[in-house]
Amino acid sequence: MELEIETKKCPFCAETINAAAVKCKHCGEYLDEVTRKANRQQSEPTIVLTKEKIRRWSPGIAALLSLILPGAGHIYKGHIIAGLVWMFFVVVGYILLIIPGLILHLICIFYAASGDPYRD
Repeated sequence: MELEIETKKCPFCAETINAAAVKCKHCGEYLDEVTRKANRQQSEPTIVLTKEKIRRWSPGIAALLSLILPGAGHIYKGHIIAGLVWMFFVVVGYILLIIPGLILHLICIFYAASGDPYRD
């Protein structure tokens, strides 16, 4: 006496499988919608993308630019208005007297090389 097994076709790969099967032996897909969704959530890796801050400016270059032209280091960092303000005040300081101009120029160089332009 031969036992006849009921079969059906897998809805994903169209292969013949046992009618009572929970998972297709050919393609590995779960036939029950709830089980398939639960298994995907557990087995799929979670990808976490982090945005790494990359410093695209150099404090040395900012200081060198401000040494050559007061305020240019700030403009290089992306602080255009601050660079123009420094340029104006250092030039006015040099016109009035040399000592205030030198002091302002040194302060301008220091501030161009310090700080984080991405946080400001």
